Amino acid sequence: MQRRPLLVGLGCLLIAPLGVNAAPGNARMPDRNAIIRQVYALPPEAIAFTPQHAALIRLLVVQWLPIESGAPGVDFEQPLHGGRDTMANARNALHTQDDALAIRRLAEVCRLIPRYVRQTGKLEPGRYAVPAELRDALSFPASGVDTKGEFTLLDTHIKLLRSLNWREVDARSLESVLHEGDRFWPMPYVDGKRPYGNSAFYQIDMANVLGEPYRLDAKGYAVTEPAKDARLARLHQETLAALQVFLAYSSATAAKR
Repeated sequence: MQRRPLLVGLGCLLIAPLGVNAAPGNARMPDRNAIIRQVYALPPEAIAFTPQHAALIRLLVVQWLPIESGAPGVDFEQPLHGGRDTMANARNALHTQDDALAIRRLAEVCRLIPRYVRQTGKLEPGRYAVPAELRDALSFPASGVDTKGEFTLLDTHIKLLRSLNWREVDARSLESVLHEGDRFWPMPYVDGKRPYGNSAFYQIDMANVLGEPYRLDAKGYAVTEPAKDARLARLHQETLAALQVFLAYSSATAAKR
């Protein structure tokens, strides 16, 4: 399925409110929306990471958002792998039939992802298999995933993941997402223009993160180097698969609930 128009639409959705023609939700939407609004009304530090969140994070699906230079984000329409029914996937992961609990935990995961990737999640460099049902989406050469469906996660990738410049929905864009219906979730995404810092030429920020900064000219501007630019651009593309295996295999100490 060609998803580029939909993904570009998401970028617009998260920076501007929808018009009056937004699709209405179904009969269950008021309860779902109320739960999600409650979660988003909390300060981030009030959401404690638990084993239930960990179970959902392991199922998250990562996609490339083709906005500006492009960057990874969590699939906002089908955030969990295991089938197209997100609520069924969430209930199965949590071993519950309580829809309200599943909605709350998945909404909390939306808030927890940036913190989890930056500091909470732990994973050693190594070779990891991409979950089978996600391999087709990562079967292009620049992804870094080999023909066996495996990805070699380097310390370099982990440093870049820790430095990703995440964007979360604000109050206005949250309402826009909720208006789209109960298939859509306010998942965070990485800023496609400035994925690692404040530079529009994102390789400059990448080089600083990796401890190999570009040399500066007499005016203090970075002097770009074609070979280095291309190498860092390739690493940036590999953050899609790196984030996918990180979410699938990383672990963290969590409080039981």
